[in-house]
Amino acid sequence: MSNLRHLLPYMARYRIMLIVGILCAAVGAGVSALGPYLLRLAVDAISAGGAQVQRLLVFGGLIILVALVDGAFKFAQRMLIATASYKVEYDLRGDLFRRYLSLDQGFFGRNHTGDLMARATNDLSAVRQFLGAGLNGTSTAVLTFVAAAILMLGINLQLALVVLLLMPLSTLVFVVVGGRMRKIFTSVQDQFGNISTRAQENFSGIRTIKAYAQEDAEIAVFAEDNARYRRLNLRYVLLSGALWPSMSLALGSVAALVLLVGGRLVASGELTIGELVQFNAYLGLLAFPMIMLGWMVSLYQQAAASMGRLIAVLRQEPEIASSHAALPLPAPRGEIVFRAVGIRYEAATPDPHPATPDSRLPTPDSQPSEWLLEDISFTIPAGTSLAIVGATGVGKTTLVHLLGRVRDPDAGEVLFDGANVRDIDLADLRRAIAYVPQETFLFSVPLRENVGFGLGDSADNQLLDHAVQVSRLSNDLAQFPDGLDTMVGERGVTLSGGQKQRVAIARALTRDPAVLILDDAMSSVDTHTAAQILAGLREVMRGRTSIIIAQRIATVKDANQIILLDGGRVVERGTHHELLRLGGRYAAMYRRELLESELSE
Repeated sequence: MSNLRHLLPYMARYRIMLIVGILCAAVGAGVSALGPYLLRLAVDAISAGGAQVQRLLVFGGLIILVALVDGAFKFAQRMLIATASYKVEYDLRGDLFRRYLSLDQGFFGRNHTGDLMARATNDLSAVRQFLGAGLNGTSTAVLTFVAAAILMLGINLQLALVVLLLMPLSTLVFVVVGGRMRKIFTSVQDQFGNISTRAQENFSGIRTIKAYAQEDAEIAVFAEDNARYRRLNLRYVLLSGALWPSMSLALGSVAALVLLVGGRLVASGELTIGELVQFNAYLGLLAFPMIMLGWMVSLYQQAAASMGRLIAVLRQEPEIASSHAALPLPAPRGEIVFRAVGIRYEAATPDPHPATPDSRLPTPDSQPSEWLLEDISFTIPAGTSLAIVGATGVGKTTLVHLLGRVRDPDAGEVLFDGANVRDIDLADLRRAIAYVPQETFLFSVPLRENVGFGLGDSADNQLLDHAVQVSRLSNDLAQFPDGLDTMVGERGVTLSGGQKQRVAIARALTRDPAVLILDDAMSSVDTHTAAQILAGLREVMRGRTSIIIAQRIATVKDANQIILLDGGRVVERGTHHELLRLGGRYAAMYRRELLESELSE
């Protein structure tokens, strides 16, 4: 129950609906108990020989009326409780989605997308099933059991004690196997997450799979994961399936004992035939609660395991968040200062003490690691440009990630307009920055919405058109059947790498940011188009702080200052001409690029 107690605040929001639903269940249980009493009166009347057709019709009509009233209250009960369960599921899904979006990028780097999706679908469904069908069945079962038990005690104490003492024994098997069922179901859900991850990665990487002719290999790997999922499900189904024959055996044994003891009481005159029939009718009413209890235990174990997986996410706190006393940034200028910044290599290990024993989410390793970047210091005055060059993997992208607080530095500080970025409201800080990544992500929406992403309904058509022109995305619009209204395939699969990069550049320009970051944003664009884009960007970058990461010297040579990273440090700094006169590594890179250009021509 430790996991499911987290549902109480959600259920409290709809307590009136739940309370009224349980009251309807109570009335329905009381009304349903009248049926066997009417049956007893009819049987005793027949046994006494005084039953007339008219009187039997009255008894029959009363029994039908009881069934109708019972059905009406049970309908109201199920509607109220089921509605409350769906509302709880709605709130829980909303909180889970908000938590996902509030978590930092490191969390998603440590967890598989398929598993996170499984938590938001299968696990939520298991919890809702417990609240809806489970709570409905439990309330009906418990209240029916109480009503029938009271009336059975009023008929015959000896026979009632036989039934009430033996019936609960049939539920012991659920207690014995309940913990095992929960563990197996947790394994089932975890494996479902693995399958979802495998399928998602295959669908996203379908081009790579086909390019390397790995369809059969991936099918084999998926078949192995699927077989494990099947085995775990079969273990759960076999364990769950063993409950019902055990239940039937227990209920049949109790019914046989009631017939034996009750028959002797009727023979001795201590019980009428009508009372025995009434007693057996109540025994039939008790069969449902016992069966429902078994199903409820199964739902409980599933919900407890699933809620544990959900709580593991809901308890996660973002490592990057605004402080309570965060400073607003109403009019950003774009002055940037890196002061003795140091960054360690990122590493992640599973948390040895997870939030719940049901699901382990990997957390960042607290152990120190080697420095990726160390003692990085530079200043970018507002409205100027900085270029960062260096070998692949030297930490250029990681360095600019500090500005938007994708991660925080392990040493030193980053200042934006004189304030530490840790002290600035995170939303304001990120609104002031437009970032064009090396790998562009596009949504499965029209091209226009991808370009205007973040602007919402306030998107200005003139601003969009200007961004499309500057990014040279306009060169390709004629190829698209509906121009900017062309639907983009998942993750931009219908566009080339260069087209996706130009969409990303246009998207960044529509934000009219104080700081523009281009992270090797023209690596997939040909030299001629890159030159056209740069020509358009020079006007956009004028008076705007810009950071350019590039492999081509031609892309960065017009920057106000250039820094060269090597070995985790800034080894050269200056303008293009100053670095050429220095004759160091930058100059060597430039000569090599010129030579490659001559050879290609």
